[in-house]
Amino acid sequence: MTWLRSLLLLALVLGTLVLGWLCWRKGADVDPTPVLAPAIWSVMSDDFSEEEFDALVQADPELARELALALTKKQTHGSDFCPHEPSEKQRAFLDVDAQEALYGGAAGGGKSDALLMAALEFAHVPGYAAILFRRTYTELALPEAIMARSHEWLAATDASWNGDRKQWRFPSGATLSFGYLDGPRDHLRYQSAAFQFIGFDELTQFPELHYRYLFSRLRKLKGSPVTLRVRGATNPGGPGHEWVKARFGIPDDVDFSRVYDHQGRVFVPARRTDNAHLDHDTYERALAELDSVSREQLDKGRWVRDTTGLVYSDFSDRLVVPALPTLPPGERWSHIFSADFGVTDPTAFGVTAFSQHNPNAYAVEFEEWPDLSPSEAAAKYLEWRERYGGFDRTIGDIGGLGKAYETEWRKRFHIPLEAAEKQNKLGFIKLLNGDMKAGRMCFVEPGTISLVEQVKGLPWKDETCQEEHPSAPNHQPDALLYGWRAARHYLATERQQQPALGTPEWWKAQDVEAKKRAFADVRQRLSKERRKSEKAFIKRIAGVR
Repeated sequence: MTWLRSLLLLALVLGTLVLGWLCWRKGADVDPTPVLAPAIWSVMSDDFSEEEFDALVQADPELARELALALTKKQTHGSDFCPHEPSEKQRAFLDVDAQEALYGGAAGGGKSDALLMAALEFAHVPGYAAILFRRTYTELALPEAIMARSHEWLAATDASWNGDRKQWRFPSGATLSFGYLDGPRDHLRYQSAAFQFIGFDELTQFPELHYRYLFSRLRKLKGSPVTLRVRGATNPGGPGHEWVKARFGIPDDVDFSRVYDHQGRVFVPARRTDNAHLDHDTYERALAELDSVSREQLDKGRWVRDTTGLVYSDFSDRLVVPALPTLPPGERWSHIFSADFGVTDPTAFGVTAFSQHNPNAYAVEFEEWPDLSPSEAAAKYLEWRERYGGFDRTIGDIGGLGKAYETEWRKRFHIPLEAAEKQNKLGFIKLLNGDMKAGRMCFVEPGTISLVEQVKGLPWKDETCQEEHPSAPNHQPDALLYGWRAARHYLATERQQQPALGTPEWWKAQDVEAKKRAFADVRQRLSKERRKSEKAFIKRIAGVR
């Protein structure tokens, strides 16, 4: 510790000289003694006297903050609250400086321990507040889950447990809470809360909406040495697999020797060989009972797509195409406009195309907007209609709250809005999945990027697969379902190939067409003669009377 104090005294002298020089250059009164938050002194008091601390604050407050942060991490990496030292991978996760980070991959890598260590990292700092989430309360309360793990770690310490609040309080006044986000609006329970750490255990079980909303709950007091952090731990798979994989830029085959950084979001991959506290033989026998996809995910840590629990489980990236196919002269695309109207939810528009001789339907453009009034929605529709040169049909969800849109669109804007077919939604979801599996439902880039994201990640509410999860965005998939049901691509006929001009086949085709025209002329003349004779007969009958 002597060398550290000498270094700080040197920094103090240099800082004082620099501040004095700045005061002389500016010719102004500069206060060299800004006040730091009391939390800094609380974490430094074990290593410095109050006089040394005050001198450092006066000389270089930023250095004092950085040193407080370093000392806090020094205290908590080998924390009194953790019964064992972190593994190499867990330490790498704890050392991440980015605001957002994810830990995991293969099963058995010590995910829950890593997340709990991270949450406890600043438990010595007064005012520090952390929260850890599981998807449901049932999962949160499981005997081996992260809340039970916290009791194993903290029951014999000076921390106190509040069962009603599901919260640990530490001698410093810091807190660690536990919560769940089961319902579609559960995230709004935290709209007035403030945390410096937010953790998600089994992140792929959560909707992206809940995850992103809780970033707004990250706050701290000015001068606090605590860094704001959002941390997740998860295996591949689950309803949130796609959005988590995309958000952190995770490849299918992870290189476990590296740490990934995607747009400032860090992913630390781990597998069970990184966890020295695991009974590997027993764990391996348990994983051997899994299906092939789950074993690839949990045993090998591969981020391959798992469609279990997804509404559109037959979607595949092969359905995404760069453009609509070019039609031969004389043929045209029919365009169906479809809308899923929202009053409190977003309003989604979509355009689906099909043609006479193409067996596929094409999602061409889909978009959604929050807080769109009926008049604003009508104005956007008119812009779309002009851009597409008109629509063959205009369909919308006008039941319930959509009535306001129906009235406004039809009466004020004279838009021929038809009611969307909504009966037997589950049955038609199965049929649409069938079209996806057969390659008959395609998605045209770049107009369907957000639609594809929602289709790929839309989960069922539960294992009964009877209802979409209410927290997951489904407005664009619903608009797609309305448009797809109205398309007539299933009536497509095979295009007749025209023979080359002057060939025997061409002359034969001309002869057939000439005979068709001749027969048509005869039928027309006979029809005229029949009508004349019928009129004459009626006149005769009328004359007799």
